Amino acid sequence: MKGLEKLTPIRLAEVLTQKGLVPNEVITDALYAQDRHGEAFAEVLVSTGQISEWDLAKVVVEQFQVPFLMASVYEHQKKAVESLPKELLFRHLIVPLDRFDRIVTVVIPILTPFEVLMRINKEANCEVYPYIGLISENRKVLTERYPEFAAWRDEQEKKRESARKQRAEKPGDPAGDWMNMFDSADQKVRSSLRDGP
Repeated sequence: MKGLEKLTPIRLAEVLTQKGLVPNEVITDALYAQDRHGEAFAEVLVSTGQISEWDLAKVVVEQFQVPFLMASVYEHQKKAVESLPKELLFRHLIVPLDRFDRIVTVVIPILTPFEVLMRINKEANCEVYPYIGLISENRKVLTERYPEFAAWRDEQEKKRESARKQRAEKPGDPAGDWMNMFDSADQKVRSSLRDGP
């Protein structure tokens, strides 16, 4: 996992800015969405069409020296899944691939916090070796391999929507009304991208 501790939203934002791949104001908005609403930085950039998953993954692979692998091309081994905490896998869209004694290989979706990988190491008593993958691909593979993933994701979406409504109704919050309008529009775009035409 050498180099992954440096893979943070701020560091990735710096790289994207230096390369001129995403406008500064878009990066600022994505970082704000992550801090304020818990939205994943990389997902915000991709879901709003600012950069493709492929281009973002390419930047991460080149800059942070982590190998790339499409999660669907590897037939996962059941023993890799058994000891890993599903909540972490689902929340961070991590696809387990295989286990070799204490080594577990996984595909992470472009930007997974280093602390999450360390937590998996600790909870599963293993050493995680990650590959970079695509957000949409990991989501698809998790849906196919874990029947409970879709229900878990729907529940999380309901919680996020409830939190958005509470923020919008909070009196004295100058950002409440206009941020609610943007949150609502963002939600519609995300739903249309997830559900397709």
